Amino acid sequence: MTEKQWRSTILALVAVFLVVFFFIPGEGKRPAQTEETVSFIPPLSIPMASVDDVRAIYLTAQTAARPERVQALIDLVKTTELNAVVINVKDSDGIYLDGNMRRVVEKLLANGIYPIARMVVFQDNFLARTRPELALKNRDNSLWRGNNGALWIDPASIAVWDYNANIAEEALAIGFKEINLDYIRFPSDGDVSEIVYPFYNASSSKSAVMRDFFDYFSSRLKADRPQAVLSADLFAFSFIQDDGLGVGQRVPVAAEYFDVLSPMIYPSHYTPGNFGFENPAEHPYEVVSSTLASGQKFFPDSLKKAIVRPWLQSFNLGAEYTPAMVRQEIQALLDRGFRNSWMLWNPNNVYNPDNFLKRREYN
Repeated sequence: MTEKQWRSTILALVAVFLVVFFFIPGEGKRPAQTEETVSFIPPLSIPMASVDDVRAIYLTAQTAARPERVQALIDLVKTTELNAVVINVKDSDGIYLDGNMRRVVEKLLANGIYPIARMVVFQDNFLARTRPELALKNRDNSLWRGNNGALWIDPASIAVWDYNANIAEEALAIGFKEINLDYIRFPSDGDVSEIVYPFYNASSSKSAVMRDFFDYFSSRLKADRPQAVLSADLFAFSFIQDDGLGVGQRVPVAAEYFDVLSPMIYPSHYTPGNFGFENPAEHPYEVVSSTLASGQKFFPDSLKKAIVRPWLQSFNLGAEYTPAMVRQEIQALLDRGFRNSWMLWNPNNVYNPDNFLKRREYN
């Protein structure tokens, strides 16, 4: 082993130690907080967006680690109707609550930009490898993988709930105003019939497990920070049918515990024939409008309890998504009577400025 390889190995072991012993505490323990974390008071030089008036773009942690990209996106926000940014603080491959993330949050706050911390919850390659006893398995005890090769953690594990709550608390401590949870569900693809769950008991419904997790997570986060905003990413089809979709996602359940519901209404993800379209991706207005109309029809009480702020498509899949098509998605939201509050998803974090109204036009 070369000296460089030895150093890399040591750093990797240190990272695993920190995650296992600080973010997954023993019974009755909480992760250690540094003096820096406890004393941090985020700057509030400019008023923040209100939770029901958020217009956001999405950034990966890797994009957030590049100062020139961050500055370019801040400039985009400041010159358009945008007022918020969603950043990964935890994805399937790790946690990104480091000094750089804190500096990025400080910069967003100083520019009056509402920062949202996105967390990928139960799809977790990193935790599955470091704590395999928490992971979904095959019948031969090997780690189970979905169609995309991703590993999953048992959604019924209280240790996993605690782990994610610890991370969310750290994100709030460095200045994030909202915690956005994604992959809050059971697996939906791959050979799910082969899954062996270390904790989940099939005598309970999957939606009941999600209810218990939502209750635990919201109670924990709101106990010390009642002003913290919690949002839930849901399959768009949860607005169309209320059977849990085989993954445990139900709008009436989520609305009891989250401030914001964010159905992921990406027309490219609908199948031929949905709403009568051979290629739904080519009909952004109709797909967004029909999905929201269905939610209004089936869940009127739930949609009064929580704010609806959908994820909308801003990437090329199924069709080339032009600024005009993005505007059609937004217009459909407004025409259904919802607030002008939405989040745009582009996995590469590349956004055409023409997607957005200029600030002078919006004001």
